[in-house]
Amino acid sequence: MILKKPYAFLIKNFRLIHLILTIFIGYLLFRSYNLYSFFSRYVSNVYATLSDAVPSNYITVFMFLVSVIIIVFSLAMFFLMKKKDKPKNLYVGLSIYYILYFIGLIVYFVLFKSMETTQMTIRNAMIVRDITLIFSLPQFPLLILSLIRAVGFDIKRFNFSKDLKELDINEEDNEEFEFVFGVDSYKYARYLRRRVREFKYYILENKFMFTILMGLTCAVLLILTILNFTVYNRTYGKNQKVGANNLTLQVNNSYLTDVDYSGNTISEGKYFLIVNIDFTNKSGLSTVLDLSNYELMAKSGAIKPTLTRNNYFVDFGAGYSKEKIESGKSYNYILVYEMEKKDIAKKYTLRITDEIEYKAGTLNAKYKNISLKPQEYYSQETVGTYKIGDNMTFYDSILGNSSLKVDSYDFMSKYVYKYEACIRNNCSDMTDVVTADSAKAKKLLVLNGNLVLDKNSTFSKNLKTGMSFFDAFVQIKYDDKIAPVTNSTPKSITDKYILQIDENVLKAKKVDLILTIRNKKYVLNMK
Repeated sequence: MILKKPYAFLIKNFRLIHLILTIFIGYLLFRSYNLYSFFSRYVSNVYATLSDAVPSNYITVFMFLVSVIIIVFSLAMFFLMKKKDKPKNLYVGLSIYYILYFIGLIVYFVLFKSMETTQMTIRNAMIVRDITLIFSLPQFPLLILSLIRAVGFDIKRFNFSKDLKELDINEEDNEEFEFVFGVDSYKYARYLRRRVREFKYYILENKFMFTILMGLTCAVLLILTILNFTVYNRTYGKNQKVGANNLTLQVNNSYLTDVDYSGNTISEGKYFLIVNIDFTNKSGLSTVLDLSNYELMAKSGAIKPTLTRNNYFVDFGAGYSKEKIESGKSYNYILVYEMEKKDIAKKYTLRITDEIEYKAGTLNAKYKNISLKPQEYYSQETVGTYKIGDNMTFYDSILGNSSLKVDSYDFMSKYVYKYEACIRNNCSDMTDVVTADSAKAKKLLVLNGNLVLDKNSTFSKNLKTGMSFFDAFVQIKYDDKIAPVTNSTPKSITDKYILQIDENVLKAKKVDLILTIRNKKYVLNMK
């Protein structure tokens, strides 16, 4: 197969190619100035808000695309000039510079991503500013030289006329024809086949340029796809750090349930999604969460968090209630979303409003999206039935590596105990007593044993409520009745647990301690 020389297209469109190069170089020069301007403002203002250091504000998909186009055209012109033994230094410079420029865009993008969560020091910002300026300067001579080639190129001086003649490049005129529906249809089919055949020949004759264009198109589509899913429309996941509203967020876990910490239904027909989040404030100012910025995207629409249900989920973490997020500190809170049964799903999106832009008379919100796959806590399961002396482990519950062992128990009206009290360096033995509230018909249940709470569990970390393990999760069942218990254990006692119970328990023939930890039930037979 005999093909035409591949550089015919380049010779014919020499000025147009250089005009395109000039426009694209000017565009990247302008974007480079924006980068330099940002770091100049950062230095002059001592610090910049994190919302200003958003990658999409300074590193765009189009910048990557333009860089690739310049590199492709520069390499194509280099091979043409090399073939014709013409000056090629400009295209060597363009190719090398914009390959480095493309790499630089990636570096700047990573830098901006880090600035979303970590503030850059002024010293480092000054270094980056100066490097940006120096790195941008070569674009001025490249822009001028490309412009000269676009408007002042003398094709005869480069002796391309002979090549054009040999290549025999002809322009086909636009043909007009009359289309009559249903008459001589074979003519139109023949005409269509001829056009398709000519187009195939045209592609084969310009195979080199079409290969470049197809490669460029595939590269651009790949870059657009990667940036679309990993940068500009990125959806974050569990345990990933997200910068929004001058805070760094990390979703640790999410839960979906219709019961409280002790397994009781909260509200008939209502379900709750709880999100446990670490908030870190690395800005210079304290802040308060604007809960309207933290929306849960459900089937029925956007749901905002509620503050009135936090106490039902003490085992999932401390509920946020308008506390200040102090500068330089980290906090852990849960956000609670109340929903209907129709909103139950396997996967949700937590949409965080990062900033609001005012453009052309309209308000445009920028969001950070976090994907949630909540753990479900619905149906209650009895894990096991235990006897006095057995070690009950709660590793399959929300309490993690926690356990309780009861070696013996006693019922009494009052419990006398001794403890050591120290004031400075003076210590003495003291005696005190715990008495049952007889006015409320209470007796004391004294458990001898050992309770171990997993310090890494969210219940242990939640010091906000001060609720004890027994108050939260333990009930007593006597005969066919179930009643709550109240923890009355003094802090000075470590090997016994004193609970106030209904006095009728003492008369019952069968007594069990029921430990309900969210959706897990443990039964301790006492008598």
